[in-house]
Amino acid sequence: MKRFVKLSVLIMLLVSAFSFTGVAAQRPSKEWIVISAGDTIKSLSPLATSQVQIAGGRIVRNMSQIGALVVSSTDANFARKMSAVGLIAAPNRIVPNEKPQRLVKEASPNAAGGASNPLAIVQWNLQAVRAQEGWQAGHRGKGATVAVLDEGFYLNHPDLAANFDVAHAMSFVPGETVQWTLPNDFSHGTHVSGIIAAIDNNIGTVGVAPQTKIIPVKVLSEQLGYGEDSWIINGLLYVADLRAHHLSNVSIVNMSLGGSCLKTDPDCVSTKKLYDLVTLYLNLRGINVVVSAGNDAFNADSDPNTIILPAMAKGAIGISATAPLGWAVYPAADPRRPASYSNFGRTLVDFAAPGGDFAYPGEENCTVGTLTRPCWVFDMVMSPAEASSDGVFYYWAAGTSMAAPHVSGILAQYASALGGTISPLQAQIALRVYAQHLSPIAFYGSGFTRAH
Repeated sequence: MKRFVKLSVLIMLLVSAFSFTGVAAQRPSKEWIVISAGDTIKSLSPLATSQVQIAGGRIVRNMSQIGALVVSSTDANFARKMSAVGLIAAPNRIVPNEKPQRLVKEASPNAAGGASNPLAIVQWNLQAVRAQEGWQAGHRGKGATVAVLDEGFYLNHPDLAANFDVAHAMSFVPGETVQWTLPNDFSHGTHVSGIIAAIDNNIGTVGVAPQTKIIPVKVLSEQLGYGEDSWIINGLLYVADLRAHHLSNVSIVNMSLGGSCLKTDPDCVSTKKLYDLVTLYLNLRGINVVVSAGNDAFNADSDPNTIILPAMAKGAIGISATAPLGWAVYPAADPRRPASYSNFGRTLVDFAAPGGDFAYPGEENCTVGTLTRPCWVFDMVMSPAEASSDGVFYYWAAGTSMAAPHVSGILAQYASALGGTISPLQAQIALRVYAQHLSPIAFYGSGFTRAH
């Protein structure tokens, strides 16, 4: 049952955009991404390019890094024609923006007496992943870089601005800038970035790895409410090229986004292969790909016909969400409790991390520090998310979108201990060594992630 609460702050109830309907909808332009058959990255030959054109395809863009072409065709049989000549045509799907399950807006408080991070008092999530223990060991993310692929970002948010690598920021959404383009609204990308790397200062919150640099990469449109597979894949390839050309030491990508499709649909199988290839490409260049598992309370093991992408791509690190139940009432409430909305399954989840929840019953108020809100609000994750003409704001939010950046932040801590980068093999070893190995494996995967 959804609950509506009258607060002095703005509360928005949003239905998850990580849904099972409409995710694979085709654009009227009928764009396709053409790749070679097989499990390895191969360049398309001149003959293959000619076959694309003979089949009625118009080449829109060349993704030469993974041997792929973005092609436009009006031929309803284009995919079948590609299959007949040993090529795979994956539809350039529309991917709806993922929105948190709940949002609660909070004005930036004044730091009394220069107090550090005045909202940190409600960040139960940092204690849950032992972020502070990592800091005490000197692992605060210094020298590490995380690329966040998301909607637009408030590059001017004072709790993040100094950590944004604006020199390498990039938008793959036609006609839109990296900077958030809607007036006075919640920015998903900013919230995710803040969980990773909000600055340790005298305002707001602090991130898991507060000295980490964030490369903001826009692959979803806040104007349209969706992205395209080609935008996402171009964003991933851009990050890989930054690393390959020694323009950045980025070794972690965070993608709090995705959707689902069915194996019985040949287009779905083709799209899975496409994401397998691009994730492999990044892994081979020393880049970890961290992805949210989705918010449908779906058991992927009970329905093996459903594919959730990009979380189920080979080499991706899929993250489920946890949260306490009534933390403001019971400070010892277990933050490793499975969140009510989180997807799970052995085939989907590699690790679990705090994502917040809103399942605590009742509407009674609780007070933590100077904040008095309904008790269930405090079970969500607080992070910076708006710096508009209305002011500087933080939001409580819940979703696997909030869980994935905890893992990215933990990897940034590990990377800082290793000189600034961490390979996929090193990441798997470190995550497994420090994780709490909990049951059921279907929900926690290899464990609940911890920094130390």
